[in-house]
Amino acid sequence: MTHFTVQCICAAYRTNTVTVEADTLAEALEMAVAAADQSTAWSSSDYIGPTFIEAVAEGEDVDLWNDERVRPLSIPSRFTEFGEGPHIVVTVEGGNIQHVDIQDGTALVEVHDYDTEGTNEPGDIERDPDGTPYLRGLWTNRIPDSDSNPTPTSTG
Repeated sequence: MTHFTVQCICAAYRTNTVTVEADTLAEALEMAVAAADQSTAWSSSDYIGPTFIEAVAEGEDVDLWNDERVRPLSIPSRFTEFGEGPHIVVTVEGGNIQHVDIQDGTALVEVHDYDTEGTNEPGDIERDPDGTPYLRGLWTNRIPDSDSNPTPTSTG
């Protein structure tokens, strides 16, 4: 059995309510952040966020941050601060998706392409709850659990 050193963390939230005057919502939000950052009127919200993993490496009692020999391990998305992110289903009829670019977070994009005519691999065809055939494509930048199936089951 292998030892792992895992740093768990949770956020202890503090609040500061400020009032600002602005022409737009975006301007108001920027001004509010600046005002709150300069204020000393912060108080505890009495809310602690969920526990997530910040770092992990093999070994017992490893110094995760100050030892140059430590090789940090990738953390599966579901254990990170932001979790797995959204699962997006795109339905296509009359066109092809060439690429899906996921930026600013993690996501699972599932494409249901209903243009199945001429498909050379009938085993690739799935059926939605109504029985209509479609081809299913997946794009993701999530780090999967090493002990789980990286391809999610179809949600139809």
